[in-house]
Amino acid sequence: EVGARGFVVIQIDGLSFPHLQLAIQQGYAPNLQRMLRRGSATLHQWRTGLPSNTPAAQAGIMFGANDEIPAFRWYDKSKGEAVVCKYPGVLHAVRRRLPDRGPGLLTGGSSLMNMFDGDAATSIFTVGALHSKRFFEGVRGVGFLLLFALNPIRTMRTVVLALWEYLVDLVQRTHARLWKRYPRPMAAVFPFLRVLSNVILRELQTFAVQLDVYRGVPRIYTTYFGYDELAHSYGPTSRVAFRALHAIDRRIHQIDTLRRLVPSRSYDLYILSDHGMTSAVPFSHAYGQTLGQFIREAAG
Repeated sequence: EVGARGFVVIQIDGLSFPHLQLAIQQGYAPNLQRMLRRGSATLHQWRTGLPSNTPAAQAGIMFGANDEIPAFRWYDKSKGEAVVCKYPGVLHAVRRRLPDRGPGLLTGGSSLMNMFDGDAATSIFTVGALHSKRFFEGVRGVGFLLLFALNPIRTMRTVVLALWEYLVDLVQRTHARLWKRYPRPMAAVFPFLRVLSNVILRELQTFAVQLDVYRGVPRIYTTYFGYDELAHSYGPTSRVAFRALHAIDRRIHQIDTLRRLVPSRSYDLYILSDHGMTSAVPFSHAYGQTLGQFIREAAG
């Protein structure tokens, strides 16, 4: 409905309530802290239930059901195959199996950088919406990238931030190797995944949300994955992960500022997380062998 109040949902992947409180105390989320102090936001804790992962949480929020998602990874005995909820085909199949409980949360709106689309009219960078029936959404996404590239200042800023993030990662990994500190993610592809999730996609989705707010799209949902990506590798309370959260906090401020200024539609802003995580030491680091190797030896 034209002029009706809309909403913007910003999901921070993998951020638990205690870790958010710690980040605020240590100054890594100054904009969220400012919103809480002036009373424009309130902070509430909620329990995700089981399984506590992003696909299950988003399916529950967007469709009111997550019955078909027992975990992020599981073994389907009927088909004799492992299922991993990070591939478009898997998420599309899971979506088809969910109980029909009416239109999704984002009907008529936009899904930007999520696992599921919530029946959104427009889905960009949404894993579960990458299939042949939404081919034209992919074309629209290319058009969006061209629009982003037409802003030379924003584009150059993204390039500089990406190069800086890569150099920071190189220094951190080198330092960890020389001083034999853990964790130290050494996968060859990790630096590029870090730059992609923590800089490039972050800047693209922030621009996309701002563009949709300016256009007056009634329902907007986006997920920032940068904190989760680094927290899994360095720990949820590490300086590396909290730096990523600090950058997300600044993007939230940009979106919040714009949604207050746009006269075409009033927006409610919801900032939430899907699950938390617990600090742990990898089995191979603690015992010098993988869990699989240990089981094989113990089983003879």
